[in-house]
Amino acid sequence: MFLIKLPIRTLFSTRYLHAVLATALVLGMVPWTTAQAQPFPGQPVAQLDFPIESPGIPAYARLELLVPNFDVPNNNRWAAIVFYRDPDCVPADFNLGQFFHFPSASGLGAFACPLLVEGHEIWDTAPGPGASPIYVRTRNAVPNMPIWFVAWHELQPILESGQVFIGDIAALPSLIRGSAYWYEEALYPNESAEVPGITLRSRGTLEGGGQFRLKWHFTDQGAEDRVTIRLWGRPRSHR
Repeated sequence: MFLIKLPIRTLFSTRYLHAVLATALVLGMVPWTTAQAQPFPGQPVAQLDFPIESPGIPAYARLELLVPNFDVPNNNRWAAIVFYRDPDCVPADFNLGQFFHFPSASGLGAFACPLLVEGHEIWDTAPGPGASPIYVRTRNAVPNMPIWFVAWHELQPILESGQVFIGDIAALPSLIRGSAYWYEEALYPNESAEVPGITLRSRGTLEGGGQFRLKWHFTDQGAEDRVTIRLWGRPRSHR
């Protein structure tokens, strides 16, 4: 998750990395390995590809309530919810607002659901507890990556409640389900990147007909927060 410099870290924190290492053991995965990446000027770096060398982020969707003003991209009319894992696999009682679903004694958390994205992480230190990549590049690994669009005025009260469940979102009257045939995301995590931020872009089709285009650029603790959500070719039917 994109991070602001707050006491609570929400991406590649010590807890996250412990979870990744524990999951690697549970799944019998190959231990952390590194592959040489294209160097950044003046910085020795390594590259980890996910989901091959890293299991990816232990989360279902780009939606969180841990960082102020960084919940979902919205243009005050529509909000977009990008799913990194199959929405049908999200547990009904999991609060999406907390973003991470770590492995525990009761199960694998988000790692129990197939990852719908792939990409790589760039590190300037050896991966391990307490360390963070300086850059994460993500793209869709499937030709129909789920992105849901809902009216902002319907979603905003749910976010403000602090309890965001998949069933509540699925029940919103304005919901339009999209399938991205192209998705790119560039993430500069907190605690490691000089200027934390995120930029994502996507195009796809809408359930029942139509197309969408999505762009989001968020950086400098929200000083830059530019969102483009364009839906056209009115769906033939949606709630």
